[in-house]
Amino acid sequence: MTDTAITEEFLAGLPTSPGVYLMMDRAGKPVYIGKAVSLRQRVRSYFNQSGDERFFVRYLRDRVASIETIITDTEKEALLLENTLIKKHKPRYNIRLRDDKTYISLRFDTTHEWPRIHRVRKRRRGDRALYFGPYSSSKSVNETMSFLQRLFPIRSCTDHELETRARPCILHQIDRCSAPCVGRVDRETYAEYVRKSLLFLSGRKPEVIGLLSEKMAEYSEALRFEKAALVRDRLEAVRRTVEEEKVHSHRAFDRDVVAMLRGAGRAVFGVLEFRGGRMQDSRTFDVRDTGVEDASLAEEFLSQYYDTTRPVPRDVLVSHEPANRELLERTLAEQREGPVRLRVPKRGGKRRLMEMARQNAEAALERLVAGKKTVDATLENLRASLKLPSLPRHIECFDISTFQGSFSVGSMTCFRDGESDKSGWRRFRIRTIDGQNDFAMMREVLSRRYRKAAEGEESPPDLIVIDGGVGQLNIAVEVLKELKLFGRVPVAGLAKARTKRAGEETFRTEERVFLPGRKNPVTFNRADPALHLLERIRDETHRFGVTYHRLLRTKSALRTGLEEIPGVGPKRRNLLLKHFGSLGAIRAADVESLASVPGIPPETAETIHRFFLRKPPPEDESRG
Repeated sequence: MTDTAITEEFLAGLPTSPGVYLMMDRAGKPVYIGKAVSLRQRVRSYFNQSGDERFFVRYLRDRVASIETIITDTEKEALLLENTLIKKHKPRYNIRLRDDKTYISLRFDTTHEWPRIHRVRKRRRGDRALYFGPYSSSKSVNETMSFLQRLFPIRSCTDHELETRARPCILHQIDRCSAPCVGRVDRETYAEYVRKSLLFLSGRKPEVIGLLSEKMAEYSEALRFEKAALVRDRLEAVRRTVEEEKVHSHRAFDRDVVAMLRGAGRAVFGVLEFRGGRMQDSRTFDVRDTGVEDASLAEEFLSQYYDTTRPVPRDVLVSHEPANRELLERTLAEQREGPVRLRVPKRGGKRRLMEMARQNAEAALERLVAGKKTVDATLENLRASLKLPSLPRHIECFDISTFQGSFSVGSMTCFRDGESDKSGWRRFRIRTIDGQNDFAMMREVLSRRYRKAAEGEESPPDLIVIDGGVGQLNIAVEVLKELKLFGRVPVAGLAKARTKRAGEETFRTEERVFLPGRKNPVTFNRADPALHLLERIRDETHRFGVTYHRLLRTKSALRTGLEEIPGVGPKRRNLLLKHFGSLGAIRAADVESLASVPGIPPETAETIHRFFLRKPPPEDESRG
């Protein structure tokens, strides 16, 4: 790996090997990550005088302070590494899928003696288990598992529970588990449940209907009417789900349809998922349009979309052919363990499917544009009301949370274009202030936060909001003056509404925004969206700080004192508490009793005993 300033000598010395390059800003944070067949040729293209004039390329030339390169053996390795690094660092000028969470899948380990179905978020490479999904919400997973358990009572407990349980669980009592843990079901019957469950999850519900119909007839002929009624109910449930499936294709195999649409500074991808010939899901993703070519944007989206949490289908229809299509096909084929085709449909049914995906993307883009207009109007109103030099697209808000001067923390939230940007949220443990002094704590937090901005290593926000009135605002102004940022970065104090009495009546004052050098606060109409935005930012900051403050208090309350003893880690602490039952019993135990606990060596037992002899019990414990 190399990391150096950008000079002509540096560019000329780059290797011609394939690899990945990371463009870093002055703070050492990646702003763009790319791959190349030849690192030297690709990186030099950004800095040629007659080079690329796209906006983000011009930005990179102006802002990039250094470049790191990582050499790989092949272009395919570079593609995989690029995707991994983008997800890790989230560079500003690479596309980042808004739908960035890891989806839940259902895992069926058919190699186990008593197979079970359970939820997972990561698929293990080389795993012989079967996976179904992924599902876009935990609710849909819960509904699928609950419905499946009503049809076929497969266990959902862990292997440990299966081996140690002495009596059936409540799921067996409500007929949702056949209780193999205590021998309530034979292997042949359980294997039949497993087979039908796999048919159901694979989308082969007509075959499930046939099997259930045969079983119901078999029970009826044997005069086992309760069993027949149970199978009948399950049969009706399957039939209802089959009738509800209206969208399907004429070919019964797996296929994804990906349409890309660009406009208003955004790129939107509409994805239709077909499994077993039926449309299983429809999703849209939006990313900032950085101005790259259609082929490069399509390639970057597909390489991120088909990560290890999503199954890759045999057929992927795309509206724009991605760059390096053959390389991407080979990479996806290895992940699928079978051939994968990326094709642009030209006519017929496949073209109609692409049009459906495009319409979904178009609807999502229209919603984005409408939302952007609303956000811009709100930010413009805020700019005019607070006399700001520009639209406050980047807002940071601060609050202090403390309890009688203990466990004091500062919280900062970041909002961009009216939406929360949690990658920019920060929490600060107060280091230098003892006791109750909110002003001094705010000074410490602001000084720590904007030290890099004062040194030119980071860009400051368009507006700083302080949760509080004139006193907190004055502290912020002092810090900004000390850092020579005052006048460059607008700051405001947002004071909560207060309840007042006038004679027999009570009323609430307006929310007030205090500005430096202005005596009277700025007030807004209660229905003003700009006020709602400020309140939302302030409330999120307060909630974020209080949550961290409570976490610290809870951790402190849960400490037993054993953590302070040399040689006693979490495992030995748990062994001691499990053996003796309480901290008081451990404190009262002699060396021999402590050494009798499995996993506690004699020398550690002596250390524990000496520790409690030196340290008297706390007051509340001694009173008990």
